Amino acid sequence: MRATSSCSTSRVYWKTASGPLALTVTWKSTSFRRSGAVLQLVVAPHEFCTLFLVKKVDRAGLAAALGQTFVLNVEQPGSAWFDTAWEYARLARGVFDISREGVAEFRRRGIPALHAPLGYSPLMEAPVIPDHADRPVDVLFIGHSSARRQAFFARHADFFASRHCRIVLADVSRPRHADTPGYYAGANRLSLLASSKILVNIHSTDRPYFEAHRAILGISNRSLLVTETSRFTAPLVAGQHFVMDDLDELPAVMERLLADATTLSGMARAGYEFVTREMTMAATCRSLLAATNEDAAKVHATTGGSETRDDRAAVLRRIADGRAELARGNVGWTASSNAAYERSGPPKLSTVVTLYNYGTFIEECLTSVVRSEGVAGGHELVVVDDASTDGSADRVERFMQQVVDFPVRLIRKQLNTGLAETRNVGVHCARGQYVFILDADNWVYPSGPRVLAAALSTGHAVAAYGLLRRFDHETSESLGLLSTYEWNPRELVRNPYIDAMAMFDRQTILDVGGYATELIEHGWFGWEDYDLWLTLAQGGRFCLLVPRIVGAYREHRSSMLHRTNQTTDGIAHHFKRKFRPLMDRYPGLDRYFGYPASGTVEAPQVLATDESEIGELKATVRRLETQLTAMYASGSWRVTAPLRLALRLITRRP
Repeated sequence: MRATSSCSTSRVYWKTASGPLALTVTWKSTSFRRSGAVLQLVVAPHEFCTLFLVKKVDRAGLAAALGQTFVLNVEQPGSAWFDTAWEYARLARGVFDISREGVAEFRRRGIPALHAPLGYSPLMEAPVIPDHADRPVDVLFIGHSSARRQAFFARHADFFASRHCRIVLADVSRPRHADTPGYYAGANRLSLLASSKILVNIHSTDRPYFEAHRAILGISNRSLLVTETSRFTAPLVAGQHFVMDDLDELPAVMERLLADATTLSGMARAGYEFVTREMTMAATCRSLLAATNEDAAKVHATTGGSETRDDRAAVLRRIADGRAELARGNVGWTASSNAAYERSGPPKLSTVVTLYNYGTFIEECLTSVVRSEGVAGGHELVVVDDASTDGSADRVERFMQQVVDFPVRLIRKQLNTGLAETRNVGVHCARGQYVFILDADNWVYPSGPRVLAAALSTGHAVAAYGLLRRFDHETSESLGLLSTYEWNPRELVRNPYIDAMAMFDRQTILDVGGYATELIEHGWFGWEDYDLWLTLAQGGRFCLLVPRIVGAYREHRSSMLHRTNQTTDGIAHHFKRKFRPLMDRYPGLDRYFGYPASGTVEAPQVLATDESEIGELKATVRRLETQLTAMYASGSWRVTAPLRLALRLITRRP
């Protein structure tokens, strides 16, 4: 592998069977050339793209450049920098993120991402590492200033004033350079870390983000990391490699540690030994190269490249062919069922499972359904296979025949036409009054179908959804929740926040035309469920949150690059046209359909542009003027003014 770079800063080596490989890490960009192929890595795209790339190229040039790029995000969700990074990442060939929380947020926004954890490198160590007894600084904090951090240090000023502490707060409202006063970088930062016994970590906001970059640097210099409660700290273990506690308990924790030099130095040493042995950048770099090599064999290297267009065109042709066959009387699928299905009548609920090449997960999914609690009125399972090629349908066939007391039906489609069309087939073939939509890689808790069906049976809503537990496929680690908020059309227009795993009144789905199959004309798959929720909201339908955990959502990657992140512009423009009436109900939002209002999707105008609406507004203004004139002439406003003033004073109203 040969690497060229405009501003390289470090190089990591490791041995392979074919000889040594080198990865040059830069703050701007690095090109890797191997076997004639070029791979671009951009570190911190929110800085590089904003400060350099957008000044050099137009929108088309930006898309072309990022279409060949794997971006490496280092910013935490919830920050403006993360949103900026996302704007560029959705145009990129792939996304790596240093934190699992960042990975989860990218995936929530429809962009598959791969975890690229930071790790140890000898370059992270200061040249001289003194013993803890010889370190002059008791506690060090180094990070950008935020209201939350300032409030914490102010609350515990007595502790920080009584110890030799260094509190380094940076102003990030403008770019910083190596020579910016108060900014520690390179050797100066390493020297500061090596002179500190404890490195304390305080979150900038209420989001419990684990600042891995700060943690690894501190541990590599044998400072003991003390952090407030954080998520996704693995493989580092609290109590063994670092200390973690609630925010306002940290001063007392640090006081005890400083009084117990043996425990402090022992845990710092254990953390150092662990990261140097188990958490190396060389291992991370190997995984990144493996992921990019895997992707290179699958996907054309440019955004909107011919392969993406050809694949979308092929799906559209198959959809058209399927509908043509349907018009000739051929439904385009075959069906089989077990004995329990054949002897049962239409149930209250049909769970529809859509399947495409998920043979690894399908049995766990189906088992969760057939073992769920009973639903009043009956429950059946309908599996629709979208022409899988991995034997998934055969697995379902075997599973179905082993189930004796739960109705199961398998639909085998002849053509692979995508998720929306597959779900529509499932809804069409279902016999229940309600349909529960479930993807083959997820599963339900035993009470999930029952409690959702009970909620729908009240007749107040056309759909019901519950909380979903997100978990990592590789580690089974819980990653948080999905579908957590009440039905709110305003927030739905602003951002997608409800997953596809939900229960619907079947006739309502049929009445609105089912899942939108035209989305493939504007982008790749992945937006069908959001489109349906928006359709229901625009039609004035009410949907209901059941505040219970009903299912589990598996987060994994079937391939490094999913085309969704490269075609979101087209989807956004389509949504703007399709759901304009819904947008117009909520002017002035900061986001529309998950995009900043100032970005791809224009915000609706607050002022009416239709002549009839302008006429109505003028008439309203004239009526108000008439009323004000009449009130002024009557003199009543003079009589009531003192009373209104007294009321404001009593109630402290402005």
